[in-house]
Amino acid sequence: MLGGARSHGGAGGGASGGNVVDNGGAINGSCQPPALVAPGCLTELEDGSEAQCDGLDDDCDGSVDERCPCSLGAVQPCFLGPPGRRGVGACADGAQICRKGGEFAAYWGECSGGILPSSETCDGLDNDCNGCADDLDACTPSGTCPAPGDPRTPDGVPFAPYPLRGRDFFSSAVLDWSWTIQGGPCDAFTQGSPSFTLDGAGSETATFTPRLSGDYTVTLTVTPESGPIFTCTWIVHIEGPGLRVEMCYPESSTLDLDLYLKQPGFMTPWFTADSQFSTALDACSWANCEANLRGDAIVPTLPQAITRADWGYPNSPLALCQHDLQGSVWQALGYCSSPRLDIDNNLSEATGVPENINVDAPRDNETFRIMVANFSGSEARPLVNVYCDGRRAATIGAAPDQLAAFSGTPGSLGIGALWRAADVTTHVSGGKTSCSVAVLHSPGASSGFDVTFDDPRY
Repeated sequence: MLGGARSHGGAGGGASGGNVVDNGGAINGSCQPPALVAPGCLTELEDGSEAQCDGLDDDCDGSVDERCPCSLGAVQPCFLGPPGRRGVGACADGAQICRKGGEFAAYWGECSGGILPSSETCDGLDNDCNGCADDLDACTPSGTCPAPGDPRTPDGVPFAPYPLRGRDFFSSAVLDWSWTIQGGPCDAFTQGSPSFTLDGAGSETATFTPRLSGDYTVTLTVTPESGPIFTCTWIVHIEGPGLRVEMCYPESSTLDLDLYLKQPGFMTPWFTADSQFSTALDACSWANCEANLRGDAIVPTLPQAITRADWGYPNSPLALCQHDLQGSVWQALGYCSSPRLDIDNNLSEATGVPENINVDAPRDNETFRIMVANFSGSEARPLVNVYCDGRRAATIGAAPDQLAAFSGTPGSLGIGALWRAADVTTHVSGGKTSCSVAVLHSPGASSGFDVTFDDPRY
């Protein structure tokens, strides 16, 4: 049996561990105490583990799902505030990654991102997530901030410009507008090369263009002609359909790593000869998956002509790729292919950007193998994120589980270092795609990453 409640009642019932700040003000007439949300804290189990293993800080001790089982690299949504306030008002989930445990079992890492309860502010939003917005004395908001699901903050898609309109949130006279964006795991990993652009950061209307999937945190700060500074923070969810594999690395401004995705059902070597230019064409890569097929021009001696990867999926709407780095070529073709490589960090056409591969409409129970190649570069630390229908299913290579000694031979055109990162199996039901991800180890090993040098094996 789970432990008894540690905290009861309505707003103002703080949780042990200090995860919430309640306003302490009067309850306005539109929100009476029975409607308020209790923190809902539970006690720990005798072994010190989290009570329910549900992505919540059930015992309100500042950690989520401690000692709960997980699979290396898996990502789950989590909420670090009082459990009863998850999904209420402004509150939104963050995410946590399953880490390797050394001699111990794998464990859930810290819960990061999301939006936690904060002091109530007169802004039309339930900031403290107690079930009641603007429960303050004499509150007449000058602007209104969005909660999750607000129609003013719809989901976006990678590469498509996303408009940010200040007048959607604040209508009074303004002296100054300011927009900031905080990205996801690749932005924390590759500082200085953000996964987005932001035009008009000091204007009433700005345009945010994300290159990657997942959650981006947007903050609007308004300096009005009169009255206090007005601030809103919310999350924009960027969702590509189907399976999307993204790879980033801190060395992307000086090194050229390559991302590969193996066609389901094929377990053949990644290369047909002792050269990175002999890439097998049953894998999606720079040679056969971009809008502009460069393979024939670069490797005219391949035993077979470079043709666009065709795995039997229908072409995708042009809207999914017309804004990427080769958007004009896709527009000339009139469609987006699937599978597809939107970005290739090849140090000429693109520098410092993440790479990605999309399969927009995978079938049920297909298994794809992810591989990263470093054929001639110095040591690199790639990070691989797996998204299914925009939900991050896995992050592989994040600290403290970074890839070690992953380098090729400078100046060589050989196969180099290959990291077989993971196998991804898609589950498709009702038009929705989810994934299970298995991090790969060397044959016969139960830990570590599967990295080889000049060995093209599957």
